[in-house]
Amino acid sequence: MKVSIITINLNDKEGLTDSIKSVINQDFKDFEFIVIDGDSNDGSVDVVRQYADKINYWVCEPDKGIYDAMNKAIKVAKGDYCFFLNSGDILTSDSVLSEIFQDNPQASFISLDFSVVKDGELKLIKLYDKRSWDLALYDIYAGFLCHQAFLIRKDNFDKYGLYDDSLKIISDWKHFLNAIGVHHEKVVYKDICICTVKPNGVSQNASHYQVLGEKMKVMDELVSPQTLKRLNELYYYESNGYIIDIILSRKWIHRGFRLFCKIGRTLGFVNKEKSEN
Repeated sequence: MKVSIITINLNDKEGLTDSIKSVINQDFKDFEFIVIDGDSNDGSVDVVRQYADKINYWVCEPDKGIYDAMNKAIKVAKGDYCFFLNSGDILTSDSVLSEIFQDNPQASFISLDFSVVKDGELKLIKLYDKRSWDLALYDIYAGFLCHQAFLIRKDNFDKYGLYDDSLKIISDWKHFLNAIGVHHEKVVYKDICICTVKPNGVSQNASHYQVLGEKMKVMDELVSPQTLKRLNELYYYESNGYIIDIILSRKWIHRGFRLFCKIGRTLGFVNKEKSEN
């Protein structure tokens, strides 16, 4: 079996209905469909029962959060790839899976385009068409990947473990960072829009400090302190690159900056090594 499509739901009856319809109408047949519901009380279970003959596996029971629910699905999945289509997300067309698998890709990760609805209009998001994964560790550390835009080989979860359900916001980010950034698993890009992503996901609603706290927990686990220091320096330089542009924009500004650094080194409040780089 080529792919396991996994939908996680909690009290989103309408979104679940939309997701299910987009899956069962696919002309590609080499897939299974798994629905994990977290004990919804809004009628979602009635929707699942309505389409039960089109769903290979489903369960309705309490869980410890979205990543616990995703892990339940991974444990029963039989496909070569896992694709997480969250409740409310919809596949772009009835033939999108056929287009993706027509040349039988084998990479650990398949990256794709996705779309979002913004101000009442459908907007195509192309984040990975020109992405070089040579610096994946830094790129993933400095940003995020949209997990609905990736098909993930199931054996990655055998190699790197299931999603860490002690994390409430960025466990999927941790998996990408570990597999792609640290262990250099292969990523291929396909110029195909796989789905329309429903806004207001867990990470989108989290505060900056919540996300940062979980990120630092992951980084302490996966990389050395020296590597983390270098990554933070790169992030600082990239984030503040406009300052360098300003300094170099005029000779008098550049000269003034060099004079400031010279005085700073003399008085001891400027790091000599860094100011000379």
